[in-house]
Amino acid sequence: MEITEVNFNENGDIIDVLSGKVIKDTPEERIRQRFINILQFDYGYPKANIAKEVPIQQGSKKILSTNDGSEIRADIVVYTSKRACLEKDQGNILFVVECKKPNATEGYAQLVSYIFNTSAIGGVWTNGTGISVYKKKPGVEVGLDEILSLPRYRESWYGNDSIPSKSSLPRPRNVRFLLSACHNKLYGRGMENEDFDLAMDMVRILLAKIQDETTPGEFPRFWITENDFHTAEGRKHAASEIQKLFREYADQYPDVFDSYEKIQVGDDCIAEAIGVLKNWSLAARNDDADDWDLMGETYEQFTHINLKRQQGQFFTNRLVVDMIVKMLAPEIGEHTLDPAGGSGGFATSIFRYLRRKVLSRTEPNSPMRDRLLNTIKDSVYLVEIAARLVKIAKCAMILTGDGQSGMTRGNSLGLYSKLDPWIVSRCAQGKSNAPSVIATNPPFSGQKIDSQISDRSILKNYYFGHSYKKNSNGSFVFSVDDKDILQHQAPELLFIERCIDWLKPGGRIGIVLPKGILDNVSYEAYREWILERCELSGVVTLHKDTFQPDTGVRTCVLILRKPQKGKTPRDEYNIFMAMSQRIGQDSKGNSVFVLDGNGNSTGILNHDLDEIADAYLDFISGKEHKKSEYIFSIKKSDIKDHININPQHYSPKLNAALDRVLAFDNMNNWATTTIGQLEAGIRIYIGPRWNSANIKIDNPDDTSGLVPYLTANAALELRRFTIKWLDIKKATAQQKQSIALLKIQEGDILISRSGTIGKVTYATKDLAENYIVSDDLVRVRVKDPTLRAYLLAYFTSSTALSLMLLDEYGSVQQHLQPLHIQEMLIPIPDDWSMVQTTIDAGKMFMRAMECMSHADREIRLNGFDSLMDL
Repeated sequence: MEITEVNFNENGDIIDVLSGKVIKDTPEERIRQRFINILQFDYGYPKANIAKEVPIQQGSKKILSTNDGSEIRADIVVYTSKRACLEKDQGNILFVVECKKPNATEGYAQLVSYIFNTSAIGGVWTNGTGISVYKKKPGVEVGLDEILSLPRYRESWYGNDSIPSKSSLPRPRNVRFLLSACHNKLYGRGMENEDFDLAMDMVRILLAKIQDETTPGEFPRFWITENDFHTAEGRKHAASEIQKLFREYADQYPDVFDSYEKIQVGDDCIAEAIGVLKNWSLAARNDDADDWDLMGETYEQFTHINLKRQQGQFFTNRLVVDMIVKMLAPEIGEHTLDPAGGSGGFATSIFRYLRRKVLSRTEPNSPMRDRLLNTIKDSVYLVEIAARLVKIAKCAMILTGDGQSGMTRGNSLGLYSKLDPWIVSRCAQGKSNAPSVIATNPPFSGQKIDSQISDRSILKNYYFGHSYKKNSNGSFVFSVDDKDILQHQAPELLFIERCIDWLKPGGRIGIVLPKGILDNVSYEAYREWILERCELSGVVTLHKDTFQPDTGVRTCVLILRKPQKGKTPRDEYNIFMAMSQRIGQDSKGNSVFVLDGNGNSTGILNHDLDEIADAYLDFISGKEHKKSEYIFSIKKSDIKDHININPQHYSPKLNAALDRVLAFDNMNNWATTTIGQLEAGIRIYIGPRWNSANIKIDNPDDTSGLVPYLTANAALELRRFTIKWLDIKKATAQQKQSIALLKIQEGDILISRSGTIGKVTYATKDLAENYIVSDDLVRVRVKDPTLRAYLLAYFTSSTALSLMLLDEYGSVQQHLQPLHIQEMLIPIPDDWSMVQTTIDAGKMFMRAMECMSHADREIRLNGFDSLMDL
């Protein structure tokens, strides 16, 4: 946690930084607590000189609110001395801070009132993410000048505008506040031109700042004096210098930065950004791991949030990135690569991981430490096709501690020889310097053809770019003939092949993929190809909210190990499997924290990825690893059912349910069979996929002549709250045919097959006769009423749900097919009287559903609303 963050007790209340007392947690109080910390740790003001909620007097009288007569209190007051603070001496106030008003205009008006009724030299307004600083105009009774930055402790508010040396600039403690304040300055003026890419301008300005700090010269060029800031010519000159600094940096990487590229916002905007950043050093010594980690991680979070906001881009969840890096455990000296690098999330995480290793193994300021730190700076590589993301990655690496030279622009799916010369010479496929570790999250195409790779010049170089067929022994064989090149292929599949090919023999891959790759039958050939070339060390299915709210694609992580040169994967080995149950956020992206015994937040993200990574490291080192229903291991020989490698398919809990069902086969007077063989003529099916958009009537005033239609969720409701209406008269012949096929019969058992699978309901007389029901429900139709009751009791059991979950599949939504229901096992007694109680329970359920359906229909027809027609 940042030193400037708010402190909470075990009950979720704030521990006041000044008094140590427990106070109520409110958004306003959080802003105030953070800023008091900033005043102490970033600006050096002694805690003893700071007070909060101080009444402001006019002469000898306290100023009262015109609204309710309460005392007017300043949020924060900084006094000239400890004694003045203890005595609340209004004649010795240095400056006041207003941090409750929602905008700077209101904050300014309040500050004027405070400043000119006290001895204060100036004042500060902040809303927690932005800051404005004012000082009294000299020789004027009422009036404030806005100044660039808050003077540090003992600095003069009316100083001589001297420029400090670069070496004297301190590191900021609250990096997030600094970056937010800079961005807010850009945003405030950048709104004058909505075409500006403010996130990229922020990157360009930071690169200019870094360029200044890392080039020779005693004094900073990234600077503006107060006098220059208050003249148009001065602002223009300062902005010009920053443009030059950026250009000096950009010219080193002509493949990434265009020759005409510059900071786009105007001179005034650049001048304001200089004012925010100029007093701080964004570079640190190699030994300052905590400083570097904080700076780099904060920059990444800040950039990702703003790129999401402006560009609609999304990034790999940092918890997932750190889990993969921890599982891959790169060693000092190994070359690491992300061939789909994006904004550098994996690269920076690997760099931080390696730096921690160096610092833990070497002495401070030792030649060995310096040598190893230089080694890791030349060990982390990235290839990304989008220039803007490479720029962001370079900045991220600089702020993380350098290694930016390895951040390159290129198309990883193209020819190796066409990659950046830095990659070709230092991280080359087939050479001794090939990457030993590859960590990546390649782009997914989903079902979108226009997102797939269709360039034949690329596809021809890949097995996965060609069609395949089964040979006589049942194995898949990919063609290498140009006539068998596919029209298009999913990029994630090509990236898997490229990673395996690029990886050094003996190396490891950690790759994020759509979950469907694990078990969809259509991917079986690809799974076979992968397992013929690599050992599958681990599989982790990620929580469904991992990439929310940006995308609902369900994802997984594969950890692969490539055999040493000349070797092939072993025939038998153990495979680590895990199913993440917590990801530290909800579907809207809001953080979810661990709660204490009283139900209050601890401020610790509630996720299980560290636990999974630790268990994997124990597993891979041969130690006894943590096991649970969500973390376990299997043998390669256990893999079955079309090379299904989904951990859920091998879940001890779900398979225990299967074992319990199979056990009936060894019991007297019992047999185990499949549901599809229960009765001659049993039907297990879904209706046709169809489009009803042209016949759907929204919110009709009159429903006579319309047909009610129920989605799967609506059909599962006990009452008919959610009904859609169809105008059959407008239907085409094909739509009418689909409607006829979607009709259900009384007594059908209906099972949800998409989203949350395995929910069960019963088709009542009313449901069957009066509604059209979605094809997202599997229909199970049996003639024998006793068998129907038994089957209904079975489908509503936790045992049956476990068996259905064993067979679900899908990358976006989970799915279940009628075939899975047909092949589900079920215990059957030789004599139905043995399970008469279960059958009676099933029949009671059916009667209850009929009664509820009848009651619902009656209350809709004859309930209170019917009185409105009297």
